[in-house]
Amino acid sequence: MEERLQKVLARAGVASRREAERLILEGRVAVNGHVVRELGVKVDPAMDEVRVDTVALARSAVAGEEPRTYLLLNKPKGVVCTAKDPHGRPTVLDLVPPRPGKRLYPVGRLDEDSEGLVLLTDDGDLTDRLTHPRFGVPKTYDVRVGGHLGQDDARRFEEGVWLSEGRTGRSRVRIRRAGREVTHLAITLTEGRNREIRRALAKLGFHVFSIRRIRIGPVGGRGLPVGAFRPLAADELQELRDMAAGKPSSSPRRTRRRHASEGGAREDRPRPRRRRPGKPDPAQFAKRRPEGTHARGSGGPGRGGSGGDRRGGPWRENRRPSGPRTGPRTGPRTGPRTGPRAGPRTGPRGGPRGGRGRGR
Repeated sequence: MEERLQKVLARAGVASRREAERLILEGRVAVNGHVVRELGVKVDPAMDEVRVDTVALARSAVAGEEPRTYLLLNKPKGVVCTAKDPHGRPTVLDLVPPRPGKRLYPVGRLDEDSEGLVLLTDDGDLTDRLTHPRFGVPKTYDVRVGGHLGQDDARRFEEGVWLSEGRTGRSRVRIRRAGREVTHLAITLTEGRNREIRRALAKLGFHVFSIRRIRIGPVGGRGLPVGAFRPLAADELQELRDMAAGKPSSSPRRTRRRHASEGGAREDRPRPRRRRPGKPDPAQFAKRRPEGTHARGSGGPGRGGSGGDRRGGPWRENRRPSGPRTGPRTGPRTGPRTGPRAGPRTGPRGGPRGGRGRGR
């Protein structure tokens, strides 16, 4: 089955589809010994021989039969997001160990002064879907700007800002903390223009202090240190492919309720008690009581109604019998009152403010 040459190169892991088109136009790709300089040429991966810079591509790689590599990297500042840099600056590929037979490249761009998540792969089809604006895969950034950025400024950013190459696409801005000197934002974009956030905020009159990419579609980098990388999990890769293809997420959502029967009745799951990390479990230090007794307020019979209280619980001996008081008092109180309130109250009521009693 014949396919476009740039698509075959992308699937073989040579480069992304856009980069493959540039390689073809530069005359660096040859099919069956003939140099190809035009786009739209179709080849048969099972029959034709494809060479890039005089190096023949393996048939299994051209046919897409080799396993792909997907790495999630937390890029630090000062590292350029490219495979090769003519100025000799450190690149994202310098942060991962070399992989023989694999030609990794970053998905999308993240400027040198920014940090955050970058996906490294040799899958050209997925790279094209994640970077092209028509697929609309969102990327979320943690941004700190100088000054107070209010809702009106956030709405202007979302509606689009005119740059030299045109108006910015749709976006979403959420103000996390707004201060007088620094404003903390969460900005979600669906396109990847060069330094788009910095240039758009500069148009609105704000200086950007820092930008950190915290999410690529459904994939986040929580717990990944700066400068470290990890392989992409299978469920993360599937969710990323589903989002790039416009499909709903295939992973089951976590819910707090579950169906107890086929009729659809729901049963609440018991929520575990939450306590501070490092704080001991109070259940380990609870006093053990003999069987048939009840703790305070535990639901046992007592004076207080449904549970025992400090007076009438069955755990207390010699308690006063419950029920209304019957019979007269032992007798009227006789004799003068003794103690500190022996005499009649004299003087103004209460004391000075802050003392005992209410001040007037």
